[in-house]
Amino acid sequence: MDIASTHIPVAPETTADWSASYHRDDIFAIFQEAITRAQTRQRRILVSITLPVSPFDPVTMFSAFEKLGLGNRFFWSRTADQRALVGTGEATTIETTGNDRVAIAATIWRDLKQDALKARLPGKVPAYTTGPLLFGGFAFDPLNPRTSVWEGFPDGLLILPTLLFHSDEECAAFTLNALVAPDNDGEQLTTVAVDHLTKIQSLLRSQPDTTPLSSQNTTTQLHIRDIISAERWRSEVQTVVDQINTGAFAKAVLARSIQISNANGHDFAVPATLQRLRQSYAEAYVFAIQRGERYFIGATPERLVCSEDGQIQTMALAGSAPRGETPEEDQRLGDELLHSIKNQGEHHVVVETIQNALASLCSRVWVADAPHLLKLKNIQHLETPLMGDLKAGHSILEAIEDLHPTPAVGGYPRQPALTAIREHEHMDRGWYASPIGWIGASGNGEFAVALRSGLVTGKEAILFAGCGIVASSDPESEYQESCWKLQVMLRGLGGE
Repeated sequence: MDIASTHIPVAPETTADWSASYHRDDIFAIFQEAITRAQTRQRRILVSITLPVSPFDPVTMFSAFEKLGLGNRFFWSRTADQRALVGTGEATTIETTGNDRVAIAATIWRDLKQDALKARLPGKVPAYTTGPLLFGGFAFDPLNPRTSVWEGFPDGLLILPTLLFHSDEECAAFTLNALVAPDNDGEQLTTVAVDHLTKIQSLLRSQPDTTPLSSQNTTTQLHIRDIISAERWRSEVQTVVDQINTGAFAKAVLARSIQISNANGHDFAVPATLQRLRQSYAEAYVFAIQRGERYFIGATPERLVCSEDGQIQTMALAGSAPRGETPEEDQRLGDELLHSIKNQGEHHVVVETIQNALASLCSRVWVADAPHLLKLKNIQHLETPLMGDLKAGHSILEAIEDLHPTPAVGGYPRQPALTAIREHEHMDRGWYASPIGWIGASGNGEFAVALRSGLVTGKEAILFAGCGIVASSDPESEYQESCWKLQVMLRGLGGE
């Protein structure tokens, strides 16, 4: 059933006055309608109220949300397209376990949207992200034994925030979300909502809309320790290469992790980390999700899947090389990557696998003729875009179910590769290399593969990097490639 929309007529005002008292009557009317609907249906009703606001730096908003005191926060931004999502609090959460974690989440979300009330106060708001929106992710492999390292990050977790800030290249908005019960009091719900808006406005007015790096340009000294020794990891890579050469499978992606600590004894500044990543990796999806004292943070170049107005888009990303110190060296390394038999073969497997997965969900699928280079600050990759027309009745969550894990982060064929990872990686990936992103009630959404990432807790962090192992892989070269990839988060945390 489609979500009902309510548009409240409000006298024109500037967006700077978005928490002014004249909104109270309109918000109260929306909550009263939701209560009436809840009483009629004898169930809780999802209500989502969006109002236009002035644009604001998303990292500054993330910092202000901490002072708002609603609890856990999340952050999602891609500088290149000027879109951002920053949320706080939990109006409700969808938590799932097991191999069916994505499908179960999709069913719960479908039920939650039923009879929901979506309201928008007049003014320009980001159409792509307006309305109730879930943010979260899924564990890489629910069958892999879990450890306390990833406490708070279950197999599947999607969060409907109490308050969401969302912006695009033209405008910005706040969305208030709540689950309204038949016996709720409309006046009380309104008071709480307006108080949230008034307090966040006050917090934003008390601090300038500037990046948190203006006074934090110094380098942080980091203590770094391999969780599994380099020698042992290279040995496991060689074992996997030997298995591939016996025909056990064609590719497996082995990851490694390092533990780092802040030498000055201070906690890592999460907002500063997000701003560094945004400034250095404009084409990447910069994300953070908080669970208590833990923050899963990253700047991933790899989109898993995007859905907008019935069209689904994804990309194949496989094959890596470092950036050059000079333009000439950079061009040479890029040309070598484009013509590398090993990397081209690895990339082709990823493209073919994704194309086959899309064919079951889409009426038509398009694949770019050839890969191109995706150049990031310290590494470059082979990238091939793919897109398709999503069949009626299908969603982005179904695409995640079919696409994850791609050969780029798991291997090929999927099940033998996952078995090899469980046997030879010797670590808990948790949400590393997993789907992370958002889905809206309209069907729009975007999930990325959580690469170039780390789990930050206070003054310590665990960083992850993986390499695609094929028959021609050299353990030392793969180790060096993992080091290039770890540089993204090391620099993000303030290291050299």
